[in-house]
Amino acid sequence: MITEESFIDFKCPHCAAAVSFPQETAGYAQACPECLESLIVPDDGSEVGKALPLPIETARLVIRRLAPGDWKDLIELTADEDLFQYTEGRPLEEEEVLRWLESDPHVKLTTPNQQFFLAIETREQGKLIGYLSLAQTDAQRLQAALNIYVSKAFQRQGVASEALDAVARFCFQGIKLHRVSASCDSRNTAACRLLEKLGFRREGEFVKDHLLRGQWANTVWYAALREDYLKEGQGAESPKAEV
Repeated sequence: MITEESFIDFKCPHCAAAVSFPQETAGYAQACPECLESLIVPDDGSEVGKALPLPIETARLVIRRLAPGDWKDLIELTADEDLFQYTEGRPLEEEEVLRWLESDPHVKLTTPNQQFFLAIETREQGKLIGYLSLAQTDAQRLQAALNIYVSKAFQRQGVASEALDAVARFCFQGIKLHRVSASCDSRNTAACRLLEKLGFRREGEFVKDHLLRGQWANTVWYAALREDYLKEGQGAESPKAEV
């Protein structure tokens, strides 16, 4: 319920603690002050908040939090140097992957200055074939930046667009973000094409703004607003986005 002080009082869906948030946070993701888990402040008068709408299921994919059992698939995925061709990343050793999976559960969607990782798994085989990262970029938790990595074996099959669109809709519908941004090396034409076909607006290009493996390269910036992305026909449901 909403108190006279314009606060919403409810119970955390994770620890059942009584919590209170300002009315303007209704429908948005916040961190429980007791257990620090991410929750969605109720906007319908419910006495209990909502957990994040995860996992996400699409026609071919399950998008979920990383799990300890993902270590073999992650090692296989990150062993491919081409995956990091246009980024500062590199293939990971087994020990690095295990440390990543050990620390990942401690990162919440609302953890400041941290990347929130989501696995991309095939529904049919149950195999991890990529991952996304989501990082909130403002103190009000209304904006976030997205990145995606997909195995070479599953590229050019529409998997990246299906996963990216699903997570964009999670951002705009599930947690009501105002703006989602993404960036890529200007030479990564496949990534640029993917973002443009999904309806992300090209906002600018920073010329020779980063040094990558001894060469100066450009960064292209894209973004989408909630009111634009959720218009009818936007995103991967539109035929123009079948990549």
